[in-house]
Amino acid sequence: MMRFLIYSVALLVLSSSCATFKFPNAVGMRESTQQELNNFYLDTTQTYVYRFKMQAFKQAQNGNLLIEAVSPETHRIALVSDFGQTLFDMSIYPERYDVHYVMPDMNKKLLLNEVADIFRTLTTRRYAESALLFMDKQHFPVYVVGDSYYTLQERHVAQILQTKNGKERFKVAFLNVEQRIAKSIHVTHSKYPITLDFELDRKQSNL
Repeated sequence: MMRFLIYSVALLVLSSSCATFKFPNAVGMRESTQQELNNFYLDTTQTYVYRFKMQAFKQAQNGNLLIEAVSPETHRIALVSDFGQTLFDMSIYPERYDVHYVMPDMNKKLLLNEVADIFRTLTTRRYAESALLFMDKQHFPVYVVGDSYYTLQERHVAQILQTKNGKERFKVAFLNVEQRIAKSIHVTHSKYPITLDFELDRKQSNL
């Protein structure tokens, strides 16, 4: 399955567009008091284990995702298939990542960069000082940090929309959130036919 993914990613031509992304229904931007965003994975005493289902280029893969906060800003991420094969094991920092292990088929810089960006977006705490304006006053607040758009519901991040070169890149949705724990996570990639679904396994997690 990974060979299909790598081959397909390699065939895509990177966009050089400099257009600005237009968030749906937004009419402008406003300054905001500093807002802490995405604080799900800050506790260094906790280890999260999620069951994952991945669909990529018409191929399927199941297994476990492990998330451990080494520090509030650094996370150890590992993906292990149901066959016991480690797909990757890496430490993710705000500006870089270190690979501890990656299966040979995945050991491509383009693919590793994409994987690191997805899980960095999923785990990293950020701070916003700007928010979008909407004509609809009932719209959920959306905060902006760089190329990322954070939609809040009930005081927690419900969705992160990541963009690049003025186009939507991928979305991370946090579902069934209780006491700052996301029980379900759904990732959809706009550029590649990839979806990821994660369901918290409390029995294997240390919470």
